[in-house]
Amino acid sequence: MKNSLLSSWQKDGVVSGVGNATYLELPLTAFFASRRCSGRAIRAAMDWSVQQASIKTPLIGGFHSPLEQSVLEVMLAAQAPVVVVIARKLQTAKLPAKWRTAIEAGNLAVVSITDYTQRLTTEVAMQRNHWAARHASKIVIAEDSSGGSLAVCAAQWRQDGYPVEYLAGA
Repeated sequence: MKNSLLSSWQKDGVVSGVGNATYLELPLTAFFASRRCSGRAIRAAMDWSVQQASIKTPLIGGFHSPLEQSVLEVMLAAQAPVVVVIARKLQTAKLPAKWRTAIEAGNLAVVSITDYTQRLTTEVAMQRNHWAARHASKIVIAEDSSGGSLAVCAAQWRQDGYPVEYLAGA
């Protein structure tokens, strides 16, 4: 019997997931945005997401901030490939109906990098973002807050030699 796309899988004995695991083998573009972004960043990110959705660029990210969630909505509506990295235990995560539909259609993979079951902390969010960045061939940031946790991550990624692009200036 063929496994459903909603059947969970494991990679490297650490990461668990559900959905299209083959997306982790593709050149992924990581997308990040601060919780609060300027209107300029929002407009740039939404224009960018429509372009990425139309050419079916596979994205990866936590999709936790409001702007990241909006970008995810665009990608899901276009049935473009997406890897959502969650910072909680997969077995206890309540996946939104839109995610389940995208998983069944083969357009989405949801990856859990932890057994964490509590509320998302800054530390766990940074671990999730670092994991997504390490699995991307390119990192795109709509905007980060000076001194915020995303700015700290971006500085580390640049120092580590990862290509980081800003949609609304660094």
